[in-house]
Amino acid sequence: MARPREFEMDAALDGAMQIFWRLGYAATNLPDLLTAMGLTRGSFYKAFGDKHSAYLAALDHYDQVHIGAAVALLEDRSLGDGTARVLKLFGNSAPKAKSSLRGCFVCNAMVELAPHDAIVAKKTCAMSCRLEKAFYQALCDVSALQGDADVSKKRKAAIITRLYFGGQAMSKTGEDDSNWKILLGELLGFKTADT
Repeated sequence: MARPREFEMDAALDGAMQIFWRLGYAATNLPDLLTAMGLTRGSFYKAFGDKHSAYLAALDHYDQVHIGAAVALLEDRSLGDGTARVLKLFGNSAPKAKSSLRGCFVCNAMVELAPHDAIVAKKTCAMSCRLEKAFYQALCDVSALQGDADVSKKRKAAIITRLYFGGQAMSKTGEDDSNWKILLGELLGFKTADT
C-alpha cells in the first residue's frame, strides 16, 4: 500500500519557486532546494524525480499564482476601465524594497534557461502570450482607443507586454524607473505629469 504524501504540495512548490527565483536555476543546489521546499531527499525524489522537474513544476506554480493574478486583475472591470487596470498592474509590480530585487521569475527563466531548454521556452512563451491576451482585452476597454483598429490594439498589447517584462527585468537594478508611466500614457492616450 502506498504511503500518503507527507507534505503540502503548494507549500513545497512555493518554496521551490522562491529559491529558484532568488538564486536562479544553476545556482540552486539540492540541499538549498530541499530546505526551501521543506522536503526530505526521499520525498523530493518521489514527488519530482530531479531538480529540472521541480523547476518546471515551480514555473507552472508561478503561472497559476502570479500570471493568473495578473490576468485576473487585467480582466476585472470592477477596477475601472482598461487604462486603470493596466496602470494598477504596473504599479503593483514595482519593487517595494531594495531587499526584493529579484525581478520576475518568468523573465529570469527566459534569460537563464529558455535559450537552451525547449520546455522552459515553451512554458515562458505561453505565459507571455497569456498576459499579452489579457493586456489586449484591457485595451479593448480603453475609451481613447475605441477608434483604433483591432490590429493596432494587438500591437499595443504586444508592446505593453514587452514593456512589462522589461520593467520587471530592469527592477533588479533597484532603480526607480517611472518612465513606464510616460510610455503607457503614449500608448493608451493619456497624459502624465511628466509629459
